[in-house]
Amino acid sequence: MSPPRQEEAPRTPRSRRQEHSEDAPRQQGVVGNAAPEGVEVQSTAASGGGGGGGGGDQASDSGSQRSSSRSSACGRPVVGPLAATLIAAAAGAAGAWAVARWRQRRSGGGSAVHRASVGKQHFFSAVLALHEPSVPLPPSGSAAKAGLAGLSLVLSDRLDVQGLETRFGCDAWKEGRTPAARTFYPADVLVAAGVVGAATVLSEALGLGPLLSPAGAAATPNPAGRGRTHGGGDFGTAVAVAAGLADLALAVDELGSARVPAACCGAYALRCSAGVLPLEGASTACRSLAAPALLAADPGALLKAGQALRLPGGGAPTEVLSYLVAEDFFAACGEETKGMVPAVVAAVKRWAGPDQAQALSLCEWLFHRVASLAAFLPPQAEQASNAEDARQQRGERVLAALADAAEVLQRWEFAQQYGPWVEARQAELPAEVVQFWQEAQQLDKPRCRQAQAVAADMQAALRDALRDGYIFVLPTTPGPAPRADADPEDLAAYRRRCLQFASVAALSGAPSAALPLPQPGGLPLSISLLALQKRDLALLQAAVKLGPLLAEEAAVLVAAQAPGRRQRGGGGGEQQQQQWQPRAAAEAAKAAAGGGASSNGKASSRGSKAPSPEQAAAEARKEEGNASFKVGRYEEAAKQYSAAIQLYPRGAVYYNNRAMAYLKLGAYSAAEADCDAALKLELSAKALLRRGSARLAQGNAAGAQADFRQVLALEPHNRQAREELRGIEALQGPEGDLPGGLQAGAVF
Repeated sequence: MSPPRQEEAPRTPRSRRQEHSEDAPRQQGVVGNAAPEGVEVQSTAASGGGGGGGGGDQASDSGSQRSSSRSSACGRPVVGPLAATLIAAAAGAAGAWAVARWRQRRSGGGSAVHRASVGKQHFFSAVLALHEPSVPLPPSGSAAKAGLAGLSLVLSDRLDVQGLETRFGCDAWKEGRTPAARTFYPADVLVAAGVVGAATVLSEALGLGPLLSPAGAAATPNPAGRGRTHGGGDFGTAVAVAAGLADLALAVDELGSARVPAACCGAYALRCSAGVLPLEGASTACRSLAAPALLAADPGALLKAGQALRLPGGGAPTEVLSYLVAEDFFAACGEETKGMVPAVVAAVKRWAGPDQAQALSLCEWLFHRVASLAAFLPPQAEQASNAEDARQQRGERVLAALADAAEVLQRWEFAQQYGPWVEARQAELPAEVVQFWQEAQQLDKPRCRQAQAVAADMQAALRDALRDGYIFVLPTTPGPAPRADADPEDLAAYRRRCLQFASVAALSGAPSAALPLPQPGGLPLSISLLALQKRDLALLQAAVKLGPLLAEEAAVLVAAQAPGRRQRGGGGGEQQQQQWQPRAAAEAAKAAAGGGASSNGKASSRGSKAPSPEQAAAEARKEEGNASFKVGRYEEAAKQYSAAIQLYPRGAVYYNNRAMAYLKLGAYSAAEADCDAALKLELSAKALLRRGSARLAQGNAAGAQADFRQVLALEPHNRQAREELRGIEALQGPEGDLPGGLQAGAVF
């Protein structure tokens, strides 16, 4: 087979008609599925949308000139206007925030986000025309080819392509390499399924992204926002799909090197389960943390690619999953991301059902379940004044420990594999890469073994926690893409937080999908879904369902919170949404919609009465109980809920919560009694579910069936009730009772 054609130098951008007429015959239709060079992604600004000048232009010029010395020979610096904006939170007495208010940064430009003009010359390394796999493969089934024929694919330049020297993010690595004998296996599979390999694209040097050496990649714009960083790492793949220059992209994700640029550019990305797809033919900085990654702008295309690659874990297309929102991870984000959590919860509840989105203190859970993290916990800065401050401090220490353990693994393996080569080529590499290597030289084998222990413990802990059907919801990045010319300390802090979030999947080997969370008129945000190992297709199916809902709920939330707007469903004057509070994540969507119920079951409206001292004290005890419950201290949680009931016996939520604690403790009779008490005060699907579980555990199948059927009458899409009823029907004996005193699992 002849090697693919490689284009050595970028061409001048041309019009859409010129590009199509000149390139289409040579690339055999590849360009027909991808936008041509120089395509302008239109600005969302209502005015000032041209390439006009202004203060932002000057900032862009200086930033591009500073970075041009490290730019790739395949791209050139882009001098364009930088319209600087960030979505900021508007502080008020009620903690209200307004996404519609823009905070201007250094450039002093306009008040709208401008999309960037992106062309192939900015980030293409080699133009390809791959129509056949590099080696013979078994024939793909018709199902694998469905919907993929003619789609275009780009590959990170760290992946092998038959006949080309692998670049691995820098020309110094490419020099002296022999052409690859075969193409990266997942790319061969996709080409065999009808996808057309269109190009290899640039990445950060030696796989050390995201954002380790941002200046070296600054010549490539972010299509989501002019003047914003693209996230580094395998940035070319994210830019390609976000700009419409490719339908699919293949990359490698280590510590977020694919997910972070996807988040910054507003694309979807899947980091596959460790070991599901081979890494042969991929250059990696740290094999222990690496996994192949797929990117696309359309989640449907991502799902079809996953099916063609025969990724594991696909359920029925209508399968509804349970979601655990990592409240403490979101609390560590900027105001834009925290402010959008109600939209995330609302989207999850629309898809999975009102009872399928629960809050989770993931840092607290990891602190108690992953003992080996203690070796990486930084010292406590100061004595906490109360239990809440202590939890927040522990959360920050756990996040720091996660990133430190992952970076120790990355530095150790990098130094072992590439140390002599870096030492000999220091003058040709970015200064940040050289510094990374120098710091890696200080590590010793015992420290590496401690990091390996964390990875092993993380794998075991998540395998136990993520029972089939549960998905963690985390932020991908702490906020929208920062400015490319931001202060280096700000970029380093952003990178550090990204590493902390990305390390959960990297250390555990679990699959993780990054989903864009668009802000109307603003820069995209991103959330990540993390599932049990080898549940990759389930994540992609969830992304297909949740992606459009996230966009809809974000638009509703922004419209509701814009200054001068009325809340959805609020007829009595303007109401403002309370800023999201971490421990109220599961109820945030109701507040976002206006007129919803608060966690104590009372109507939350502007005109509601202030709580009595007894109610306030009971709420405090309930919060303490919730904190204990989330970390598995069920006896202590039951005690706190009992104290709340003594203070305010008319609160149904306190009985309901104590019933949940009793179910965890196996006190099924007491749990049933508490559910009875809660239902006398307020009809609740949760109370019915928990009473049904308690009755089922005591062998009362008929009573459990009645409760679960009543739940479905209230919430027809409730997954827990449907599954429990199916289980009862399958296991019922001739007399209608369950054999053997079967105990049902408690509702989470």
